[in-house]
Amino acid sequence: MRRVLVGLLMAVAAAPAAAAWTTRSDDVRAAAQEPRVAAVLAAMTRLDAALVAGDMATFAAVFPEDAVVNSPQNNVNRPAATKARFGAGLIAYSSYDRVIDYAGVRPNGEVIVMGEEILHPRDNAPNAGKTVHRRFTDVWRDDTGTWKLAIRQATIITVE
Repeated sequence: MRRVLVGLLMAVAAAPAAAAWTTRSDDVRAAAQEPRVAAVLAAMTRLDAALVAGDMATFAAVFPEDAVVNSPQNNVNRPAATKARFGAGLIAYSSYDRVIDYAGVRPNGEVIVMGEEILHPRDNAPNAGKTVHRRFTDVWRDDTGTWKLAIRQATIITVE
């Protein structure tokens, strides 16, 4: 039993840093109580964890076929190109944290999440080994009971 516990603790210590979100806004904390916003924040957390873990299946599943991503590399990507970048190690992070400034439901039912991302690219990703701060806007929609990232925009603001 002791060996199992020690092994488990070593595995947790060796695991890559987890992804997380925080907020400084009481409005975001209140919005997170709304079921649709809560569901999107949970889906976003799974996506961010997949980015850190290199989990292609979870990453790919979040994008509907008509998704559009305005990437931090200043180009517009459709799902196939975004998935190819992930598969090539160009989207790879050792940590991925978000500070959410806004989360809310639009009249059409879409959920908007906006704020700052602080990430540490690794491997073949641009700015590997540095700390990247970027602003983001994500538009999520419910596709028959599953929240999908339909529109995403991210802009790098600083690289340290």
